[in-house]
Amino acid sequence: MKILKLSLLMVLLFLGSCVSAKIASYPNANYPKTDPEKIQVYNMKPPVECEVIGEVEGRGAPAASWDSVHSAMKKEAAKIGGDAIIIVESKREYSGTYHTPQTANAFVYGNYIYYTYNPGTSVPMMRKHIIGVVIRWKTKD
Repeated sequence: MKILKLSLLMVLLFLGSCVSAKIASYPNANYPKTDPEKIQVYNMKPPVECEVIGEVEGRGAPAASWDSVHSAMKKEAAKIGGDAIIIVESKREYSGTYHTPQTANAFVYGNYIYYTYNPGTSVPMMRKHIIGVVIRWKTKD
């Protein structure tokens, strides 16, 4: 029974933290790979001259963090030689509702038995969805 609970927990953690990203490179972009750790993420266009070389999309499960989605997007952007990502759209999409179990407690006080009842709660589950453009800094030749 312990093994079944542990394996179920592991599967839920794996599925709950799933993150994916995909990239679409523009035809004019032919650059060598870059280091994903050095890629920066912006919410608006930086004040430096840059060239758009592709588009990247990241998705994450409700349990995934925004940072893990950004990391997956950085890895994809590095494949086409990106220096930074500008976020175009960032949203949370409804993916279902999690219901906590109902519980009841009983306790004895003197000659009486008292019951308390917890109806449980419902929590909406929201997955992450980010769309951005991949840019490369323009260098003076």
